Amino acid sequence: MIKRFFLLAIMAIAMIGVTRAQSPHCSEQVTLDELATYIDTTRNADPAVKLFYSNMVNNPTHSNRIEHFDVGFNGCTGRVDEHVVMANGSKRDNVFIFNDQGLLTQSSIQGKNSKTVVDYTYTYDPVLGFTLKQSKSKNVTIKYAPIYGDHGHRESIKGSNDSRQDYTFNEKGQLTKLVITQPKAEKRTLIYQDGYVIREERGSQVFRYHYDFDTATRKKFLIAIKELNGTDVVHERTFDYDIDTHGRYTRVAVALDGKPQMTITRTYTP
Repeated sequence: MIKRFFLLAIMAIAMIGVTRAQSPHCSEQVTLDELATYIDTTRNADPAVKLFYSNMVNNPTHSNRIEHFDVGFNGCTGRVDEHVVMANGSKRDNVFIFNDQGLLTQSSIQGKNSKTVVDYTYTYDPVLGFTLKQSKSKNVTIKYAPIYGDHGHRESIKGSNDSRQDYTFNEKGQLTKLVITQPKAEKRTLIYQDGYVIREERGSQVFRYHYDFDTATRKKFLIAIKELNGTDVVHERTFDYDIDTHGRYTRVAVALDGKPQMTITRTYTP
């Protein structure tokens, strides 16, 4: 009788896994647009789909997450060509390529004297979704190992270069904190609210993120990052945008303490 109970339990667990894997919203082919529409429009979303979506968009290289470290890709897919003009007149061009899940597959970042091309690959699980597997540049390959909690959310990503990203979630499964540790760099702690970074701590520095809600696109746009010393503002970086009909940035003028710093122009190819 006990053996029969265990067999039934194992069969039930297996059937749950099969059911989740067969969900059209938990597949290797599902697009970011399909998942985002489901999450945004379904009042009682399937918890399995919400977990799948959360683990995907909280990847460190997802176009939704990159938004909070730069001036924003806003969940885009396809190719993004970026032309940067610095205040001193110097110029550079960057290219970013995202797959249908909004995950970065290649970036070409042009610095002052050279261009660094990085290729990204991912692993897929029908229940847990996508996670970063490897990043590879000309001379450096970094392999990543995810760690999942009992609730199924990815709690850490560890890199073979001793980097790591540690995630904290609230009781609703929403991301509330991300701690980024890189070798030979200061630890970064980002505090989230409703999916947006509101505070960043970097060593002894503290930054506050400010957004503007656009009624046409129903999205928040980062308009300022203020560096604080207690309650005093030490420095303020501001962002002024041109936005297309998809809610994506086509031009961003960045200023530091009121002085122009750079202008970024972007074009998008599906």
